[in-house]
Amino acid sequence: MSLTLAQFETLISDEGVQIIDTRPSELWMDGHIPNSLHITPATVKYAVAMGLIEKETPIAFILPDTLGESVIAYFEKAGFTNSKGYLEGGYETWLNANKKIDLLIEVEVDELAMDIPFDEFLMVLDIRTEDAYDQGHIKDSISIPLLEFPDPGSMSELDEHFNIYIVSETGESNSLAASLLKKQGIHNIRIVKDGWEAVQFLKDKFTIEKTKVKPNPDSLLED
Repeated sequence: MSLTLAQFETLISDEGVQIIDTRPSELWMDGHIPNSLHITPATVKYAVAMGLIEKETPIAFILPDTLGESVIAYFEKAGFTNSKGYLEGGYETWLNANKKIDLLIEVEVDELAMDIPFDEFLMVLDIRTEDAYDQGHIKDSISIPLLEFPDPGSMSELDEHFNIYIVSETGESNSLAASLLKKQGIHNIRIVKDGWEAVQFLKDKFTIEKTKVKPNPDSLLED
């Protein structure tokens, strides 16, 4: 169902309604409605696994300029039954009405490499799985797997005074992680383009560490 700007604003004034922006990540980063979650068909599996959205969650969509109907059809096929509609004209309608917006900075991996030695408040936030992190990570990076983001305890190490650089496996889930942090009031964020894959191409510019796994005492007794 198409919504006018007035209808959309009335709808999202209800805190129970979740704004889901399904546009490509580069467009979401250039500008988006504050408190929107960036969830596309490619990342909806993470959102469901994390419990960010339930199948019954009321959703107000921001759709891409093309293939918008197919995106809604995808969510409906996935079992999301409480779509409240989409903003007619999409994000451009919001922007043209001079409504408040937010944005996100994306950096190339070589920029991260250059910033690390000179920024004492820089934090590399590695959102890959624990196993992937243990096999190799940037020295002094903090590991918080994306699936643990809903746990408040996992977020206790993060603070607005840090300059947070998010590194995911391929960069695909960077914007979802960033949108979650922004909803929690953490805005000093950058995302590393192409994630860990990009780090691997320039690994000579980073100090890469592996997590030392202590042997299981029970396994030693079995020998």
